[in-house]
Amino acid sequence: MGSSQLSQDTLNLQKFMAEYPHAQELNLEQARAKYQEFIDVISDHNHLYYIDAKPIISDVEYDQLFSYLKQIEEYFPQLISSNSPTQALIGQLSEGFKKAEHRFPLLSLENSYSLADIKAWAQRGIKIAEKAGCKNRKYLLEPKFDGLSVEIVYQNGEFVQAITRGDGKIGEDITQNVKTIRNLPKQIPYSGVLRVRGEIMMGKKQLSELNQQREKSGLSPFANTRNAAAGSIKLLDSAEVARRNLVCFVYDILEGDQHLILKELGLPVFELPFRVNDPQNIDEIGALTQDFQLKQYLDEQDYDFDGLVIKMTDEEQVYREQTSEMSLFGSDFSDAGKVASQLGIREVLGATEHHPRRAIAYKFPAQQVASQIQSVDFQVGRTGIITPVANIQPVQLSGVQISRVSLHNFDFIQNKQIKKGDFVWVQRSGEVIPYIVGVIKERRDGTEDFIRPPLFCPACNGPISNIDIHYYCTNPACPAQIKEKIVHFVSRDAMDIGGIGDSMVEVLVQQGILRSVSDIYALEKIENQILLRKFPNFGEKKIAELAGQLELSKRKPLWRLLNALGIPNVGKKIAQDLAEYLLSKKVQRLSDIPNILGDKEGLSELYGVGGKIIEGLQLYFSNPENLKVLSIFESVGIKPISEEKVMESMGGSHFSLTGSFPMSRGVLIKHLQDKGYQYDENPLQTTNFMLIGEKPGSKAEKAKKLGLEIFDRWEEIVSKFGLEFSESQQPKKVIQQGGLF
Repeated sequence: MGSSQLSQDTLNLQKFMAEYPHAQELNLEQARAKYQEFIDVISDHNHLYYIDAKPIISDVEYDQLFSYLKQIEEYFPQLISSNSPTQALIGQLSEGFKKAEHRFPLLSLENSYSLADIKAWAQRGIKIAEKAGCKNRKYLLEPKFDGLSVEIVYQNGEFVQAITRGDGKIGEDITQNVKTIRNLPKQIPYSGVLRVRGEIMMGKKQLSELNQQREKSGLSPFANTRNAAAGSIKLLDSAEVARRNLVCFVYDILEGDQHLILKELGLPVFELPFRVNDPQNIDEIGALTQDFQLKQYLDEQDYDFDGLVIKMTDEEQVYREQTSEMSLFGSDFSDAGKVASQLGIREVLGATEHHPRRAIAYKFPAQQVASQIQSVDFQVGRTGIITPVANIQPVQLSGVQISRVSLHNFDFIQNKQIKKGDFVWVQRSGEVIPYIVGVIKERRDGTEDFIRPPLFCPACNGPISNIDIHYYCTNPACPAQIKEKIVHFVSRDAMDIGGIGDSMVEVLVQQGILRSVSDIYALEKIENQILLRKFPNFGEKKIAELAGQLELSKRKPLWRLLNALGIPNVGKKIAQDLAEYLLSKKVQRLSDIPNILGDKEGLSELYGVGGKIIEGLQLYFSNPENLKVLSIFESVGIKPISEEKVMESMGGSHFSLTGSFPMSRGVLIKHLQDKGYQYDENPLQTTNFMLIGEKPGSKAEKAKKLGLEIFDRWEEIVSKFGLEFSESQQPKKVIQQGGLF
């Protein structure tokens, strides 16, 4: 799902939570209808945070979604799915590095924002511990690092492996890059296997210097230190990683002698500069989370911290350590190092699939800043919804300049009594979505003005209607709606058609080349390609790339098409379920889909498919224009195929390359691996094809002798394999020739 769509879905759930603050207010039908939406949205945010390192909401907003999902499961346990983020840390892996399995799961932490939450957590733990006879307990307070979580492995004192958290069970092997981190010792005085958990971070000063360099090179600056650290450690060039001056702090023992003091091994730790007078008193620990001086001390450090971690531990175990995760799940841990024979609090409390029960994170409040609303614009979405957007005096939040803030709808405006000219509190909500917390009424001077709904569509000047809390443009030919529908169609979680950005779509819609989603494949026609050449930035290379991407999209799995169509109430997960249902019915053609999905009885048996979704399907497929779209897609060769068949068609294809290309070999290799191809360092009998660039080496002759398929023209390579590259991955000459989209 694209960030804009995910943002909208997130906002929709936030509005739902505002309408129903407590899940116990819902009936079963409402809970079932929303349950999967919460799972999908939270899972997508997990991917943006843990994998892409590009979160678009604040921790506060994420935790609100997560907490509401837990409420639904508490009051409607019959709905609980194993795919829920509350049951396990859900995520996917990128393909730039080899996958590596964690011997013990790297779990997340339960979050809290208040003293009440901390005390409730402590009471739950005390109840379990005392029942098991564990009465001697203490609390530890540690900083919560805002970096990239990593597992570090030492064998007989030698550093041998580093693995990112990934989905908690499988991560990425980043050993070579972690070797460049100077403050992490490569040798320690220890015999046997020691697995520790740490956090890779970048200092604030280093981030400032790096961003200055990036801006001089025409690259986008990193928004914060976490994103910079996560992006840097996953570079394919270890020499460049070394230049980023990353650091690593270690705080947990996963396997090894649990009574070790990490600092005495020479491992880098971060210590808080105070002593707890009564570590058995949760009230004192809780009070420290509110201590201004402690927060100020952490703010003054060169590294970012987004909270504190409180751990419950045995009386004698007051070191920076974490239990072997095997013990958390009741497994035999006799080979996990020296562990006390008597079960302690760590083992007694155990863990859920998501987090250990012996620890909780207290998250610092999100940042807020005051700004003034200067004007209000109205944006039209793909469904016709007109959204008011406030243009504010630009402000800096977490390294990002914010000048526009969504006002969501007129209920939001009225509830918060927002006016043009008001000074408002703006809260940091990730990189993209700022949020207006409230109005600073004390700063009003009488010049403020009411925000009134538009009388006509701001994009097409067509008629509008007011339904519930939204205003809609009712003109189906509205160019803004068409643009957003096409942008959704080509987005990552839909048809994933690279090379077609928002700017390109806007130009093509404005010029009348694209009048509906079905026109997208008309861009393959020669006459349209000739027409495209007349527009600025549409060179031969750009057109060749676009043609390759369009052809590649015809072989995408069925669920992507269903998600791309924009059917009401059908998101990624429901699209996947519907695709599985259609394929089980042996669907052969796209034109068969409306009839099969017209079976209400059959659909009602699908988990998660309720009345609103069925109603949305009927509404969509009863529209002749939508049936026409399916017919056009069928005529250009799109067939209903499964994910497995797509992977089978790609799997097993090996490639090698030689010579120089318009971008680095590492980037080119990664893009092909992302497409499912496997890289051979040297051409072999089992290699399928060879890419040959300028000034090739001896590998070219070897490939020809082996009879491999040869690709030696860059335009052909881009078109054949549907490649797309960001501007930062291309040389200037390619950007100039290929356009700016």
